[in-house]
Amino acid sequence: MSISEGVLYRPLVWSVATALLASGALLSIQMISAVVGPFRLGQLGKSDPRAIVALFREADEPAGSAARTELGHDLMGSGRLVREVTSLRSLDPSKIGAIVISEPRVLQDDEAAELRNFLSGGGGVVVVGSVGVRDADGAWLGYERMRNLLGADVVSLDADRARAIVADHRGPIAAALMPRQRIGIRYEEGIPGALIANAELSWIGARGDSQAQSDGPAAALRREFGKGRLAWIAVGPERAATTGADSRLLRRVLEAAVAWSSRMPAVEVLPWPGGAPFAGVVEPDTIAAIPQPELGWRRAIDAAARDAGIAHLLVPSEARRHGETETRLAGVIGELERRRAWVATRSEISTWTRQRAVVEASVRRAGPHRVVVEVTNFGRSEASRVVLRVFLNEPVLRAAVEATKLLQGAATLQLRPHAEDLDLALPPLDPRSSTAFSLDYDPAPSQEASGEP
Repeated sequence: MSISEGVLYRPLVWSVATALLASGALLSIQMISAVVGPFRLGQLGKSDPRAIVALFREADEPAGSAARTELGHDLMGSGRLVREVTSLRSLDPSKIGAIVISEPRVLQDDEAAELRNFLSGGGGVVVVGSVGVRDADGAWLGYERMRNLLGADVVSLDADRARAIVADHRGPIAAALMPRQRIGIRYEEGIPGALIANAELSWIGARGDSQAQSDGPAAALRREFGKGRLAWIAVGPERAATTGADSRLLRRVLEAAVAWSSRMPAVEVLPWPGGAPFAGVVEPDTIAAIPQPELGWRRAIDAAARDAGIAHLLVPSEARRHGETETRLAGVIGELERRRAWVATRSEISTWTRQRAVVEASVRRAGPHRVVVEVTNFGRSEASRVVLRVFLNEPVLRAAVEATKLLQGAATLQLRPHAEDLDLALPPLDPRSSTAFSLDYDPAPSQEASGEP
């Protein structure tokens, strides 16, 4: 190449190289933005206080003992920052999203006042067990302080009424369990229950069977106090009947309570395909005759609609052989379809249950108003009609969802304005594969900001 040619081509080569570098940098920024969302340089290095969870421990307990519990490990594993506190006076909503207090049986009036101050400032409180029921010397005081803090009446349960906790109504705490799923509990004298309606978790006693709903008071409640949120769980993982499955379920319940109280996102794989609110199955019954089977069918449907369970429509075998119930049963199945229930056979329910069990979902915050939902199908076959419920735990005005990879199937978003959760209907999930979606949303304005009373 001559000197004149070098002079001509050198600027051109540098121009092309600069353009390629700029394009690569722009593409990298776009890829990062697709996952973590838009950001400002001034926000770099700032942490979201909602992601910080304080675990209370007594001052005479060893440092680190609360954080080293299984709950502490679970919270850290989910991306939360865990701190220990020994005084409720140090709580600051601008630095801590929520505090977890386990069995504060000796809770003084001034400490309860500190919790209320933390709540009024926008903090989250998760309380486990009995609250303020004894004085410093261990003498019984009753439930007055606990009633004042929870805003609900409280009763003491005997052993026959506190055998297990059951998922009774769907919500952000019960989402940690399947409908009607139970957690066995080791009874301890004085276990409390709250007298509220439509509890997500309830106590069930000796009379309950595998299909029965609760026959006892609430084992969990959620309350909003000013800007803050309080969740109460009747017992902690240490009271689980087994150290394995029951303990893990209780820890999941506590994690869900922490997410709700601190307004951090959580996710649930909905129990039934297509996001159906409940399921219905027709089953033969060995009883020769049932006087009015429609009444039993409708009771089963109402119960399943209440807790997102299964409506078992029992048909006497003899009557079914003679075709005596076909017309009446068709009318009831039509009602199930009108109520958007999933009508299935027992075999189909078994197949779906196995498919759902190998689908795992997680959610993490990637910006002030962006979360990333990650889903993995660990099964050996395709998983279809999977719907996720994403609990953003703050009212949402509008939202949009995008896949994080090229050529990835799109998810369909279902949003009820001003609700704190939304549903994502996923595309078919290939076997042994993972996928992710970024979810951007605009929070609904608060009543103060909107000028509403």
